[in-house]
Amino acid sequence: MLKLLKKTWKEGEANKSQSPQGITPTLSNDSFSSDNTTIAGHESSMIADATATSGCRSKRSRPSLEPETNDPSTSERPSKLLKTATIDDFLRNHLPEVVDSRDRDEHAIPLNLFTLREQILEQSKCDNTIAVLPPEKSSTNLLVQYLSWAIETEKSRFSRNPLRLRTALFVVDDSSTIHKYYDILETGIPSISLGRYEEKDHRPEIETWTEMLKRDVVIAPSELLLDSLLRGALAVTQIHALIISDAQNIKNQDSHTSLPIVQVMNDFYRVTDPLSRPRVFALAATPTDRRSHFDSKMLKLEQTLDARVFGITAEKRAEILALPDRPNELVILYDTPQQLTETRLSKQLHQLDPAETVFRRHYRDSRRAHEEVGPCAYDLVWRRALKEIESGVMPWYEDSDEDSDESPSTNSIKSRMRGVVKNWAYTMPNLDSSSRGFNVSHKFLRLVQVLATFSSYGDGFRGIIFVQRRAIALVLADLLRMLDDRLGFLRPQAVVGASQSSDPEYYRETFHSFATGVCNLLIATKSLEDLEVPRASMVVRYDLFESQVSHAYVRARTRGRESHLLHMVERGNDVHRRILSRITNLDADMLRWTETLCDSSESSVPPSSLRETINPYHSDSEDEDEVGSSADYIMDPTTSGRIYLQDATTVLYRYAANLRSKGVTISDNQRLFEFGDIHKGFGMPRDHMCTLNLPGTPVDKIQGSHSSSKAQARRSACFKACKTLFETGSLECRLVPLPTALRIQERQTVPEKEVPSNQKTSGTRSYPRKQPDFWTNTSGGNLTTLYPTVIYTGDAEKTSGEYSPMAILTRKPLPEFATFRLFSSGLAIPIRFQKAAPIHLDEARLKDMHLYTLRICRATMNKPLFCSLEDMLYFFLPLPSKWRPPVDVGLEGPPVILGSIPWDLVSLAAGQWAVPIKSGSPQELEDDLNGAIIQDRWIEFTRRYSVVKVRKDLTPLSKPPDSQREAHYENLFEFCKSKRKGLDSLTNYKQPVIEVAKVPAILNHLNPTFKLPSDALKYPAKYLIPELCAKFTLPASIYRTAMLLPSIMRRIDDFLIVKELDAKLFDNVVREDLLHVAICTPSAGLEYDYERLELLGDAFLKYLSSIYLFVTNPSLNEGSLHVARQKIISNKSLLQHSTRVGLPAYIQSKEFGYKSWQPPNFHVYFPPKPPKDPESRAMQVSRDEEMVGDAESSMDSQNGTGLDAGLMMDASSIPDEKNVPLDSQSTAALEPGELAEVSSGEILLPGVDVVTGPPTPTAGSPNVLAPKKKQKGKRKKASSDKDGVQWLADKAIADVAEAIIGAAYISGGREAALQVTKALTIPVSNIDRWSDFGRKVLTPLPNITAKLRQGSIAAIEKIIGHKFNIPHLLGQAMTHSSTPGYESTSYERLEFIGDAILDFMVIRHIYDRDQQLSPGALTMLKGAMVSNSALAAVCVWSGLHEHLLFDSSQLASSIQGYANELQDRQDKEYALAKQEGRSVGQYWLDIEPPKALSDLVESIIGAIYISDNFSPVGVESMFDSVLKPFYDKHITLHTLSHHPTKILFELFQAQGCQQFEITKDKDEDRFRCHVLVHEVILASGEDTTPTLAARQASLLALDALEGDADFLTRTCDCRTHITHKKLHKKTAFEQALERALSKAGEETENPQDNKEDEEDEEEEFEERLDYASKLTGYTAGTERVD
Repeated sequence: MLKLLKKTWKEGEANKSQSPQGITPTLSNDSFSSDNTTIAGHESSMIADATATSGCRSKRSRPSLEPETNDPSTSERPSKLLKTATIDDFLRNHLPEVVDSRDRDEHAIPLNLFTLREQILEQSKCDNTIAVLPPEKSSTNLLVQYLSWAIETEKSRFSRNPLRLRTALFVVDDSSTIHKYYDILETGIPSISLGRYEEKDHRPEIETWTEMLKRDVVIAPSELLLDSLLRGALAVTQIHALIISDAQNIKNQDSHTSLPIVQVMNDFYRVTDPLSRPRVFALAATPTDRRSHFDSKMLKLEQTLDARVFGITAEKRAEILALPDRPNELVILYDTPQQLTETRLSKQLHQLDPAETVFRRHYRDSRRAHEEVGPCAYDLVWRRALKEIESGVMPWYEDSDEDSDESPSTNSIKSRMRGVVKNWAYTMPNLDSSSRGFNVSHKFLRLVQVLATFSSYGDGFRGIIFVQRRAIALVLADLLRMLDDRLGFLRPQAVVGASQSSDPEYYRETFHSFATGVCNLLIATKSLEDLEVPRASMVVRYDLFESQVSHAYVRARTRGRESHLLHMVERGNDVHRRILSRITNLDADMLRWTETLCDSSESSVPPSSLRETINPYHSDSEDEDEVGSSADYIMDPTTSGRIYLQDATTVLYRYAANLRSKGVTISDNQRLFEFGDIHKGFGMPRDHMCTLNLPGTPVDKIQGSHSSSKAQARRSACFKACKTLFETGSLECRLVPLPTALRIQERQTVPEKEVPSNQKTSGTRSYPRKQPDFWTNTSGGNLTTLYPTVIYTGDAEKTSGEYSPMAILTRKPLPEFATFRLFSSGLAIPIRFQKAAPIHLDEARLKDMHLYTLRICRATMNKPLFCSLEDMLYFFLPLPSKWRPPVDVGLEGPPVILGSIPWDLVSLAAGQWAVPIKSGSPQELEDDLNGAIIQDRWIEFTRRYSVVKVRKDLTPLSKPPDSQREAHYENLFEFCKSKRKGLDSLTNYKQPVIEVAKVPAILNHLNPTFKLPSDALKYPAKYLIPELCAKFTLPASIYRTAMLLPSIMRRIDDFLIVKELDAKLFDNVVREDLLHVAICTPSAGLEYDYERLELLGDAFLKYLSSIYLFVTNPSLNEGSLHVARQKIISNKSLLQHSTRVGLPAYIQSKEFGYKSWQPPNFHVYFPPKPPKDPESRAMQVSRDEEMVGDAESSMDSQNGTGLDAGLMMDASSIPDEKNVPLDSQSTAALEPGELAEVSSGEILLPGVDVVTGPPTPTAGSPNVLAPKKKQKGKRKKASSDKDGVQWLADKAIADVAEAIIGAAYISGGREAALQVTKALTIPVSNIDRWSDFGRKVLTPLPNITAKLRQGSIAAIEKIIGHKFNIPHLLGQAMTHSSTPGYESTSYERLEFIGDAILDFMVIRHIYDRDQQLSPGALTMLKGAMVSNSALAAVCVWSGLHEHLLFDSSQLASSIQGYANELQDRQDKEYALAKQEGRSVGQYWLDIEPPKALSDLVESIIGAIYISDNFSPVGVESMFDSVLKPFYDKHITLHTLSHHPTKILFELFQAQGCQQFEITKDKDEDRFRCHVLVHEVILASGEDTTPTLAARQASLLALDALEGDADFLTRTCDCRTHITHKKLHKKTAFEQALERALSKAGEETENPQDNKEDEEDEEEEFEERLDYASKLTGYTAGTERVD
């Protein structure tokens, strides 16, 4: 073992030339932290100071987890044990020496060389043997003797069984040694025949080996042997003895798989039947200057050659193999970088380019190098970039005039900077930390110290340093080369990805150089982790990566036993502590999988416990990638995440682990990858091909491209698998790595200085509204492959035939969506999604699909919408009404729907909007109209009707008795004649009529309270004449689904935005359904909003900030802590932080504008207005005809069809003009608003329906395609919608932030909520995990806290149901500030955090208990539970007040008096409640309690929490034992007050409802009261008096609200309307009126003043209602704007 550096760094440097005897080349337990298994599991001892041996104990009460850094005796030592290990645990103590060297003990008796040779020969006759001998003549003699015996043995066998005579193969590593060994064997064994297989003999024909095999011994190099075996010219069974001349070289290269002889053994020898295998005899010559140990590399050599090292007993080998084959993991602590100061070079460059406008990448790289490596590295980055800088400088700027007064150009700046960098005098690194010239970081200094301890390894050293960024890797290599005097044994080389990532030959050569020792230290980026890098004796993680897969890769790069894995961690950095804990604390399954990954390239499926963040340091630092990189990648359109080739393996591991978490059964021993060999040709090295083994999934048996490296082949297969998963829609967006640059961009969307504070200090502001990136990322994609997602209603039985499934086809796959609800006529319609297999359409079907989508959108919105095929981002196709997805889709792939699409219906609707009704006979008419939509005129945009039935009993000459429309006409035909000009007769007066129902226009189906608009016509049509109608080409079931599409697509947009937000800001820790609720304000008019989550998040934020301030400010008193907490949790603070990260853009606050909805890239075509002058009109018509002709030609060129075939009904199908007069095309008879903007300004062109839209207008087109002007008000509103602007109140943004925190808590507990809080940049610094509080807290010592009375601790623990871990904290909690001598350790600070903890526990309790209650009711319950009076009652009720320590007679009297009175009130209330048959109420309300009692409860909660190391177990036990029983018994919605009517009205008020009242009826001697909400009866009560009846109705209404939380959501839309009204600026009159109402509200605040002289109960009842109405009206008028 390498001993600890006994002296300081300076002393070591002074004596570096004198290497003391006896230093063993390895790290010992006296040096760095080590553990043969893993980093210590206990968190408190996980990270130890790398410089401490026995640090001084701190005088603070908490244990010192990091020793003091001012101890001079330990300041330069590398590290300390992570987990204490005895000396026997180290592998070195189990390793026997194979051959003694000159360092052997002088009293040992040397072994006779002749005897040793004889013993080795005897063993080799029985077993495959590795002979470790000194490089002397003895090895030659042994070789000759072994070959002689082997040849004689083979000849003897042949004589007994003359089937085939085999040869002995002598394998050399170096072709130049063939002649040397040939001469030795020819001289030593003259009687045998020898053969030399050299490069000149290596030919494709097998005849060469046929001749060679006739010789007794053939000498061949390993490369030619491998190639001969690969092409079948030679077989292992043709060899009886395999002699390997230089096994030491194999061992030195750690038996790397790239070695030819290793491939021979693995791929040919091991697969041969054991009885047919040749004997193996290997020679390993020991170095002359070192002893040879049976170490981990020798163990691996044994396994590779299937041989045993001579001299090692089976017991000793078994003992060694029983030790865990894992590296010793250590932590190297380094100091936090000090504030960076500019280097001289930096100042010089900034003088030339202050704004860093040129060479920005080099500026960025140099700053990072300055921070990570030091000032010296800053300069070296520029020196390394000099070549690139020179290539970017124009030659003619070589002699630019530097004295010019004009502003220098970019090229001039580049030229001057080039001159500075080229002529700069670069300094050498100075490692003396006490020197003023110290110019490296402490982190780099620690790295140098670590590397220096490996100097005794000599040529056997191999090391790898993994860094995050390429620039750091390159500069580290430069610096280490410059330290040749200190680290002369190192030969560093930087290996980065970038352009070399696709060049296997580059990696092969580099890894070969590393294996052979040409370079012995690789500085690599993360992209090399999964490649076949030769194993190293030391691996350093210079930067930590938050990835368990990455950690497994890095462990696989070590040599296992006796190798070291070093983690560099910043001292006191909680983020580093968390990352290290997550990646090293592995469960048994993960540890087993990690070991499999280390041992086998086939690997296995990871366990479900695999934890991986979406944002580990991605690829090869993708933020450094050059612009315009041609690297292939898969981009997830939802989050914009990318999968590069080097990321694919990790993504597939995560996918496979998710399969386990979804319940898919996968064997632990199942190999994930299978490899096969590809023989490219004679003389060429073989390639490998990787095949995935995941049965039952879309990627099973997928093969990648062949490669010379198994790792590269595995990457290729995984990348192809990721593409397959992406194309089938099986790749979840949360599995795709998110670019770091994108996350930074999102977090800094609005910098803090840009927070919109210039408008006003608070109120409502405008913010941009986020649109999903999905549609932007999918635009411009090809149309050869489309990805369907089927929409269908969930309740097949209830909606069977009413709604047909519809497929949305996108250019890239949509992500998975959860089921949601739409609302129609008060009924909920569940909408479900099912992904389908990708489809490929020919040009004709693409055209039909495009026109069909246009038909759907135009029919839905009743507007002339248009979009070209190239610009259309998604398409619609119908499916049969009975289509449902398979019951068990499984993992193999989504269902195929291409064959289920009714293409005949698609073509029909694509070509025309309506067809004539078939009315040859009544039966034919009935069959034709089955499930049809009809319209009463032959124009595209008109009213439409669903067919109820065919009335065979009525004809056009009948007068329908139940239709008021025809009441004043003789019959139905006469009515039609009066409304249609030119209609004189019908062809068939005996035809049946059609009974119809009007199809409603587009509606907002997302709002459960949305009411159908009243019919504009007084008497809507009920009966229509078939001859005067047309059949719409969309069937009724498809049309109904189409009318839902705007609401569905809006919800899909919401889902996409939620997925973006969750990935970009919160690392997918928040459940998407909860996150969606959290960002929806009440004004959005949805079925849910953030208010319940906001209560929970507000309580958690108070809880978190209180604990944070308590821990980080141990000297602040309670008052100061309150002030500091308010600065963190105030709405102003939350607004600033939320705006900084761009949260307002994601908030959904606007009600769905269903009337203005249109798909992306669609526009409305408006025809021109006709000129008034007849002559001009004729010219305009001529010009219009020409324009339409051009439009038709354009349409024809784009879609291969004319306008008539595409968007107009076929002219041949239009009925005779006499039956459909020209005036019937007019829109005057339509309902107001139904045609929206196209209802006016139309011009009728000959033979063309101008309402039909032309193709997309182009620049320079005449005004025939220009949209017409709208009314100002509507135009302004539409513009606001299109511009993506929304108005948000400051408090609404703060509430959304709190609601997201609440959603995170429900999703993942307090750790997830803490992570989200930090993601919102809320200032909770230096805290990364909840356990950090326990490490940082300071508590008073036991000797300065008051002592409780005898038995108090036991009594209190019995009451709360929990034992204190730190009992003296209970003494502090029970100490009142009046106790002399203990004023500074009273309960005040504990009461501060106890109050916050109690608030949170109460909110969480009622949130779970009363899941149906509205936010207003929850707030009222919470206020009642945490009030001082309630807590004081709890204190007395539980008996905790008896143990309070105080020294105040006044307080004693007050507590005693309160307790006595409270007991009397309790007895009376219990008796009265029993008599009245009701629940026990709040009997303590009218008694003023001593505040010390409520403070006592809160302080005990705080003490328990700290005593349990900030674990909630103890406080939850107290809550369950003391508080919960009290609350459940005394504080519910029914027991809040004896006046349920007041409680009910307050609930309505909190919900923002204005339209509610209590009405009364009198029936003889009894009164009946009804609670009406928006004219809906919520509850009714009956009694002998109005007051009792109202009370009964209110109680029943409270019950109804408690059981149906969605009632107000479905019924009330007051808040939405109020919000929309308040968005405009108030006039002076409105402001004055509001002030007046405010004063009026204050005057009516106490209703008891107006009721003193009332005697009649009816008058009292009316006045209560009047008061409630005034109160509610005032409050609703001044509430916040969401």
